[in-house]
This record gives sequence, C-alpha cells and structure tokens, in this order.
Amino acid sequence: MRHLDLLRWFMILTGLTVASHAAEHRIASPAGELVVTVCDDNGLHYRVEVHGHEVLTRSRLGLAFKDGTILGPSAAITKTETSRHEGQWENRFGQRRWVPDNWRQLRLTLEERGEQRWTFGLIVRVYDDGVAFRYDLPASSGLDDFVLTNELTEFRFTDDYRCWAGDESVSAENAYLEKTLSTIEANRQGRPYRSVLPLLIETPAGYIAVAESDLLDWAGMALTGTGSPAVKVTLAGRSDGNGMVVSSVPRVSPWRVLMIGRKAVDLVDSDLIATLATPSRIDDVTWIEPGVSAWDAWWTGTNAFDPRKNTGVNARGTTESHKQYIDLAADMGWRYQLMDWYWYRNMWSPSGDFTQVVPEIDIPELMAYAKARNVRLLIWANSVTVRSVGIEKSLRHFAEMGFAGVKIDFLNSDSQETVRYSQEIVATAAKYHLLVNFHGMYTPTGFSRTYPNFITQEGVLGNEYYKLHGNRCTPLHTVTLPFTRGLLGPMDFTPGGFLNCAPKDFKITSPTEVMGTRARQLAMTVIYPSPLLVLCDSPQNYRGQPGVDFLRDLPTVWDETKVLQGEVAKSIVMARRSGDRWYLAAMNGDDAIELQTPLAFLGAGTWTLQRFADNTESDDYQAVVESKDTVDAQTVLSLSLKPAGGFAAILSQD
Repeated sequence: MRHLDLLRWFMILTGLTVASHAAEHRIASPAGELVVTVCDDNGLHYRVEVHGHEVLTRSRLGLAFKDGTILGPSAAITKTETSRHEGQWENRFGQRRWVPDNWRQLRLTLEERGEQRWTFGLIVRVYDDGVAFRYDLPASSGLDDFVLTNELTEFRFTDDYRCWAGDESVSAENAYLEKTLSTIEANRQGRPYRSVLPLLIETPAGYIAVAESDLLDWAGMALTGTGSPAVKVTLAGRSDGNGMVVSSVPRVSPWRVLMIGRKAVDLVDSDLIATLATPSRIDDVTWIEPGVSAWDAWWTGTNAFDPRKNTGVNARGTTESHKQYIDLAADMGWRYQLMDWYWYRNMWSPSGDFTQVVPEIDIPELMAYAKARNVRLLIWANSVTVRSVGIEKSLRHFAEMGFAGVKIDFLNSDSQETVRYSQEIVATAAKYHLLVNFHGMYTPTGFSRTYPNFITQEGVLGNEYYKLHGNRCTPLHTVTLPFTRGLLGPMDFTPGGFLNCAPKDFKITSPTEVMGTRARQLAMTVIYPSPLLVLCDSPQNYRGQPGVDFLRDLPTVWDETKVLQGEVAKSIVMARRSGDRWYLAAMNGDDAIELQTPLAFLGAGTWTLQRFADNTESDDYQAVVESKDTVDAQTVLSLSLKPAGGFAAILSQD
C-alpha cells in the first residue's frame, strides 16, 4: 500500500496520468504557501489552498461558444508541462522601480470528449502573492473563427465570507460595499448582475482579491452572485449582439487573477496585475513624462472670466482662466495643465469637430503662454467625436497643435469593441508621442504596462462626485479604495480639494467642497496611484493656503513603496520613496484614530520630517498643522487623525 501511495504522488507531481482515471495536478508558489489543484473528474475544475487552508473549492472552469461547443464539462487532461521563472522587470511608472517576477507555471493540454473532440489548454501560474490562470485556444483546437457566448469560470469559496464588492456601473464609478458573498446579486432587470472588479474577500487564511489582467481584444470581466459562497464570471456583451468575443485561433483569454495576502495591506503592496500584463510594446519610453497637472475651472465650478457665467457642472475654462491655471502649474513645479470640456463646438454630437474651437478659447495663444512657462497642455475630447472624426486624424491633429496628451471621455463600456477601440487609441497615440488619460473607463487590467503612454485613467468614483453626487464620495468610500480599486492600477481620482469640511456639513455648491480634512486630500496624492496626478482645485483656493507646500514639486512615480499598516475601510499608512526623499501618508474613516507608525524603512542617519497634520484641537477641517522634527529609523511616529482625517509628511536628509 505504501508503494502505491508513493506512485500516486509521483504521478501527480510529474504530470503522469492513467487514461482510465481522473487526473489531478498541483502547482505551488515559489515559497510553497499557495497551491492550485486542477482536476478533470466530472468536469474541469480547480481548488486553491493558502497556507494549508483550502479557500476555494471545486470551482468550475470552461468556455461556451455560439455554435454549441462547450469546453470543460467533459474535458480530460492529456498532457502537462511545468516551468518556472525568477526575475524582475523595470517599472518607471509605478509604485516601485524594480518589480519581482517569480512564478511557477503548469500548462495543461485538454481534450473535450463530446460528440466532437476539441483540443484546448489551461495555463496556471502561481506567485507568492497570487494565482492566475487563462484559457489557451491553439490553432490545433479546431475552433477556427469563433464566437464566445459565455465563460463558465467560477470562484467557489469554502464559506460565506465577508467581502467588499463593487456595484454595477457602466463606467466603473462605483462604491465597494461590505457584504457577504451570498448577498452579491445574481440578476438585475432580467440579466446577469455585473459586480465591478475587484472583489475583495476576507478569509481565515488571509485576504483575496478577484481581478483580471492582460485584457486585449476581449470582453471585460465582472462577477455575478449565486446566492451562495460562489461567484461566477460574466463577460460584457458586444453591442452588435453577437456574443461576447468574436475572434479566431490561436488566442488566449485574459488572466483570471486571485491576489492573495495574509493581511489586506499585502495586497496594496502587490504589483501582480501589471506583472501579468504583456510587457511594453513601446521600445523608447523616454518621451513619456509622468507628473502633476493643474486642471481647469470645471471642477471648482466657477470662472470669473466666463462671459456666460456658467457654473457647477456646466462650468468651463476660457483663455484667461487657463492662463491662471498655467501660472499655478509653473509656480508649483507641475508639468501639465489640463484643458477640459466645452472648448470645441458640438462636443456632444457625432458632428463635433476639433477644428471648430469656441471663441472663448485661443489655443495658439495658450500653447505659446504655456511653453514660455515650461508647462505642457493636455486636452479633453469626447470619445464620440474621436470615433466620428477618426482615431488617426484626431490624434494627429492634437499632436500637430502641440498638446502633450489627451483625456478621452465617455467610453462607458468594457465590451470587446470598446476594449479594442481604446487599445487602438493608445497605440496610435504612442506613434504621435501623446499621453492618454481615459475617463468613463472600465477598471485597469495592466494595459498601462503594455503601453506606458496610457498614463492614467478614471474607472473610479472620485473627487468629481463632490460636485455631482456628494453623498457617494464618503470618507468610508475613500479609505476603502486603496484596498479595492487601488489594487488594479492607476486611478485619476483628482485629489487636492482645499475647501474642506466635516462630512455632516458638506453640501453641493460652487466652488466645490470636499468631505474630510485638508491633510486627507494631501495624503490621497501619495496613497492613490497615478503617474499623471491631476489636482482638482483652483489657483484661488491653493495660493497661500496651509498645506499647499506639500504639493510643490510632488513626485507621481516611485522608486520604492512600503505599506506600513492598515485595515480595510478604516485606515491606511503608506511610505513611498522618490530619489532620496520619502513621502509618508495616512488616511482613516469616519472615526478619529491614533496610529503608532515605526519609521524603520528609513536609511541610516537622521532625517528631517516636514509634517502636514490634522488640527485635532479645532473644528476647522481646512486647518493644517505644519511642523518639522528630526527623526531616524528608530523613531515611532504618533499620528492623530480627526474623523475623515489624514496626515502627510516629507522626509529628507541634508
């Protein structure tokens, strides 16, 4: 009996199978703490163990096609191949310059044994901070041209765990609400409910976030509930009604990802989504300049130079107001200024024309004005106009006018057509050395690694909601974001509001107010990842104000990051290094908090800490306590945060 047991283990580890029996194959992470098991017993499925505890059990795998072909229910594993990789990749536009890339991989060849036999594959890759798998449809599969109508993948957790699930939203501008897995909706208005990624789950073995990576010419993934601890993949449908994905073999699906950590802060510190993505297709990235951008009069909602006196949502820039924002950028050491909407005629219509500039805007004058102050301009465009004018013609026009990049708005879908359209825009923009910032956009899937000129994106319920639906951008929401949406990649939250108030006193008004302390808005600029950091407020509200010096010459990409402490929906403390300076930031939720933060991440010697803290002795949410202290790596810093508070500091050595 002992020899038979040893033989079975040898067969599992080496990939050998007996044709008349179900096959089961295991692959472990480099450190051995994460294990994935794939089995073909009564259908293709997988399990996941974390630190010896099973957290996902017998979860279904498979794909369904328009012609009736279904891969998975009768699949048999016919061949396996294992491989490993140890290395790193350079990320000039993220939270650390050098990113570890160490994994073990199991590639399975499968045969679907129904009325007709089809060949396909499953690739399973295991890192120390997560698990990923994708479907492989080789040329030999026999599928040829195909229409994918459903993905059968599920994530069946072992219990009805607490989770934070994204609500349904066409532009991924949603909250991540605490609930249990079984309460995630299954249907809405007669169709599958689509919970926006990621889904964050707390298990006894640690935290898990369900996400996707390397979404290329495929339908975007969301999750739908089942009334149980299982959630299922649901894909965005095509606008032409022809299934979810129209393509041809050979193809691979995007990665289905489980980010895994013992603590929630371990997920915040992970680069897994970008690491799984296709490496950069731009050979020379030296022209891509990250940096801070001033915005324009739209966010604050007032413009004294507007002859029509538009306010609120209809506010807009003019030549003179744009000059004020350009001056602000120049004075603060910021690289960019963003000219937002209402600069060209018929911007809501397919008949819109980028050459028909409104009389209140003089682009050549602004271009010369910005150039003289070493500031580059970014320009807003409606995706409807880009589509009607044409991608090539539109982007060539912006480049010829001298813009550094374009903010393209209202994609509002993650269908295959929209994914393909956005990829064509980014690739064409790279040809013209243009940065791209998408708004009204699905959540990140690592594409900013593939095209680093895709410098940031929305796909987040951000500061603009304070002028739209202020009761949604709550302190609870903003302190939950680092553990949810922030896990996926850059987000153009547009922090930096300086008209700060207690949540109970907030109202939608012009100029725009924000909930929480001013130090909280400063902290967001470090905690929320965005290589292009668009700061929302006006020159009038920044100049001479307490706390504004923190924003001067502020980095937006980092050499090193340390997530020091945190708890989902309650608090987070993070340190990021740029060159020889560290930036320390903290945020909390609705309750005041005291945090003891060791500065062990500092190098040798003494450091000067320039602090921007809440005034806990005052009811004034705009008040900032600024002071300097001498600290070192043995210092334990005491942080006192008001309700909806924050803390920010710069650490430097002479």
